[in-house]
Amino acid sequence: MEIVIMNYRDVEAVSSCVLSSPLCAFEIKFYGNIIIRVKPTNLLPPGDPPLWLREVWKGLWNGERLEVTLGSFKKPSVLAEKVYGVVKDIPFGKTKSYSEVASLAGKPRASRAVGTILRNNPWPLFVPCHRVIGKNGKLLGYGGPQGVELKRRLLIYEAKVLNNSSAK
Repeated sequence: MEIVIMNYRDVEAVSSCVLSSPLCAFEIKFYGNIIIRVKPTNLLPPGDPPLWLREVWKGLWNGERLEVTLGSFKKPSVLAEKVYGVVKDIPFGKTKSYSEVASLAGKPRASRAVGTILRNNPWPLFVPCHRVIGKNGKLLGYGGPQGVELKRRLLIYEAKVLNNSSAK
């Protein structure tokens, strides 16, 4: 995963589209082949997204490991970059606790900071923060109109995809 720091001059050239998923629609903002923001939406999917994005989106929902370029207009903190890297590597259908992510990011006492970083994650699904849960197994916080319920449904969906692929 590469995070590219974007120039504010590029804001006007940012495109967006809405893509359907097995669970809900997501609005994706992108510049060229750089993903800038992903968020659940109640909008209907308009237009035709570029081929590269359709292929990445399809792979994402099939549990494929994706190498995408992510863009931001603000450089993430050192801890945020480490957290994003740890979370990006959580396997499809698996989870880690906030405290495990904090430890793997080199700050074992920073589980609350991990929560704050992930609450502001502009790339959910690509940096799969829905795979981060409380150490007691409880589902905590998730943005968007469907909140924790969407987090639960994402984890159930991933488990189902894994079970179907291992049954083949």
